[in-house]
Amino acid sequence: MLASFISFTVFIGVLYSVTYSATAQSEPINDQVSKKEILWLVEDKIENIDLLAKNSAETSTASYIENLIIQQLKKSPQYDVRIVRVTAPRIIKTLSSKDNVCVANRANTQERREYSLFSDPQSFYLTHKLYRFNQKSALPSQLFNTKGEIKDLASVFKTLPAQTMGVAQDVSFGNFLDQQIKQINPANIYYRGGNQRVVALASMLYKSRVDFVLALPVNITPNETQKPLLEQYTIADAPPYLIAHFNCSKSELGQELINDINKILAKIHQTKDYYQAHKKWFSDKQLAGLQFFLAENFSEKKYLDPAQ
Repeated sequence: MLASFISFTVFIGVLYSVTYSATAQSEPINDQVSKKEILWLVEDKIENIDLLAKNSAETSTASYIENLIIQQLKKSPQYDVRIVRVTAPRIIKTLSSKDNVCVANRANTQERREYSLFSDPQSFYLTHKLYRFNQKSALPSQLFNTKGEIKDLASVFKTLPAQTMGVAQDVSFGNFLDQQIKQINPANIYYRGGNQRVVALASMLYKSRVDFVLALPVNITPNETQKPLLEQYTIADAPPYLIAHFNCSKSELGQELINDINKILAKIHQTKDYYQAHKKWFSDKQLAGLQFFLAENFSEKKYLDPAQ
């Protein structure tokens, strides 16, 4: 009897040990399974190389802030964030067909709002300008308004029908300029895609392979020899700044992500690094103008506070 009792006791102990071990081991597995997979799309272009290493405000403004958001979401017990490198055309297709996708640095347009959601501002840029390089003659005076601004893009190429404007392919220039580009004869536009399109467009302009380039000032960085030969024109009535946002799937999960991204952004916006990340790309006068613009248009929030 004693031997039977001991055997039974040992059996119960072993059974409990195995059951407890299996339960304990299953807990982290269940936690991992319960995480929601997020496909974080990163456009496969040269500016995004080593994106997750850009943890300084001295690097690209957009990349620095994107990295901060990704790192914070990765720390969340809710999300399993997976970086997926894709081409620009693939971004639109994936964002509109899946419910667990996010991408950074996107213009908030009416067309995109039909299939996706946008965060609060990620970063701010001086709006796109029209550039010419090393031209022998001035542009016709009838193209300008009294402020010296180009009246509209289409009029440039109606007046100069043999000339070509280089633009980045598969991107939005914001609602206003997107509509203006649609009014230009397609024969006057050269679209440049690929992972080095920003650098390539500037190079084409300097080599006279296109007559104009429409680009953000932050993307046009002439050397000391090129600077005196570079012309820059503002487009009349264009918004003075392009605002970039995080962009997620139009779904319940997408809305949850946007809410969490906005919470993180609210803290980032108040930091000195956020201010410094923008200050690098603006002159003192331009930065003052941006701060005035933000105070007028986002009075309920405070961005780019030098006191931080």
